[in-house]
Amino acid sequence: MKLLRSIFFGFYSIINGIWLKVNKVDYGRLTIHGFLMIYNKGKVRIGNGGKINTHPLKNIIGGDTRSSVIVKKNAELIIGENFKMSNSAIYCAEKIHIGNNVMIGGSCRIWDSDFHPLSSSDRLANPNEGYNTRPIHIGSDVFIGGFSIILKGVSIGDGAIIGAGSVVARDVPAGEVWAGNPASFVKKIH
Repeated sequence: MKLLRSIFFGFYSIINGIWLKVNKVDYGRLTIHGFLMIYNKGKVRIGNGGKINTHPLKNIIGGDTRSSVIVKKNAELIIGENFKMSNSAIYCAEKIHIGNNVMIGGSCRIWDSDFHPLSSSDRLANPNEGYNTRPIHIGSDVFIGGFSIILKGVSIGDGAIIGAGSVVARDVPAGEVWAGNPASFVKKIH
């Protein structure tokens, strides 16, 4: 069984390497378990020591989805060193910066966009144009619990923890635990 798993993920490693090059991703040492769905029309940089799980066998908690990274034209996604992400989605229409040593739990979503206009008449006329975007900044040493959503315009300070299932719609200071929908302050980390 171990040999089969090794062959299986070895195949994905080759495919992912080709797919990252085709999508012009600048990356260091990066381990990807499963096939990473990536679409890049902007700038993507991932630092050394990254690990992305994108297969149900690699994280049963978030195994209901696969990891995806979408970077729209002229957008910028910069990810620091020792980044860990499990079966989660990043959608970057403007700018997302993620620091070093960040862990993103299973089935999380990080979106810097509304995806569609807020006005119903604008949505009817052109549902995929004219939506709002605002940059996201996630500091270093942050942990984002599984099934959380980080919305546009949010800044999460260094060392913060986001509780599982949270919807983060406003800034989270460094060294604090936030949780809930909408996410609110729980406690300071010692």
